[in-house]
Amino acid sequence: MTPRIATLLLAAAVAMPSLLPAQIGRVIRRATTRAEATVNREVDKAVDQAVDCALGDSRCVEQAERDGKTVQIKDAQGKVITDASGTPVRTQADAASAVEAPGSGVWRNYDFVPGDSVWYASDWSTERVGRFPASQLEFVKGNFEIVELNGRRLLEGKTAGDFRVKLPAELPRQFTLEFVLQISYLYNGIDVMFAPGARNPLEAEGHRVALHHAPGIYAANQGVSATSSRTHIGSLMPVRLQVDDQYAILYVGSERVGQLPNAQFPRSGTIEFHIDANERNPVYIGDIVVRVGLDPLYDGLMKDGAVTTHGFLFDVGSDRLRPESSPKLEELRAMLAQHGDLKVMIEGHTDATGDDASNLSLSERRAQSVVTWLTGNGIAAARLQAAGKGEMVPVGDNATEAGRQQNRRVVIRKL
Repeated sequence: MTPRIATLLLAAAVAMPSLLPAQIGRVIRRATTRAEATVNREVDKAVDQAVDCALGDSRCVEQAERDGKTVQIKDAQGKVITDASGTPVRTQADAASAVEAPGSGVWRNYDFVPGDSVWYASDWSTERVGRFPASQLEFVKGNFEIVELNGRRLLEGKTAGDFRVKLPAELPRQFTLEFVLQISYLYNGIDVMFAPGARNPLEAEGHRVALHHAPGIYAANQGVSATSSRTHIGSLMPVRLQVDDQYAILYVGSERVGQLPNAQFPRSGTIEFHIDANERNPVYIGDIVVRVGLDPLYDGLMKDGAVTTHGFLFDVGSDRLRPESSPKLEELRAMLAQHGDLKVMIEGHTDATGDDASNLSLSERRAQSVVTWLTGNGIAAARLQAAGKGEMVPVGDNATEAGRQQNRRVVIRKL
């Protein structure tokens, strides 16, 4: 919801004192739902106009690309294969990895785990196309605007420039950064710096993330831990950085492009994105999320009797565990295998988007999916229970994307 909508709702509440808080909440939810419905219609429109290709049919994808058409890839059941945010994937490699079971294939050694608490989450669904989202980002210089790309709202950069994410406090010892990125040309891209103010990335303090012809972790002009991966060129890909004190890992999709045991990422209250682009070769970025805290499950469980995690990921509106859930599932399995007398409740929670009853049912099915995975991997069913809470126990503000991110969670409780 935009600040303007929130202001109007507040003014309405002042003007009509008989309006109850519950009624205000319903108004807020309807406004939020309408905005999300608009985005969903755009995604559906993009899907309807795309060329259907079966999983594994590379010739179909190549022909569609030659014809300048958008591709959507379907599985054996005829379902469009998407990424974790619900956006259709565009390449056969991405589609193959998206349908793999957790802990299998390319995800066997995948070890990124999102932080425990959301500090920042971009939400451009209600931002005006053609404008810079000044209420969510700090503009420094360049030419940036919100655009629609394949039914998705992204920030497009057409020149060299910079913008910043302002955080509520200085980054702690443990944090994660996630976003989606597409670059158009080998030698364009972005640099992500954690201490603002450098005149150019080569002068940035400490280490930084660089995503261009050799994506990885850099210091000055040296790729300290980098690869020659090309997966982020011409295709929208998730980028994930996890920093645990001095240990850092960087992924583009399912590929680890950087790993550093002695990383020196500065800690400040600002993350600065430097964009290198031009009119012919724009850069697209979106879904920026910053989380903090990476506490092990067992420590939190023993200390507080319950621990919250955002590491279990599901298809949008579904109870299918995505392969990106691999590290958190394995951590939970290993904890239960090591502590044979431990019994736990797996509790699913959703945000307030959509119907209450549907959210409750979805949260129950998602909790059961985690239990099913555990029993299929050696944990006795008698030690596990599943429960769904739907949207009934929010921990964040459902009127903001950061709050909704907080509310979409799994809680593990000691029994």
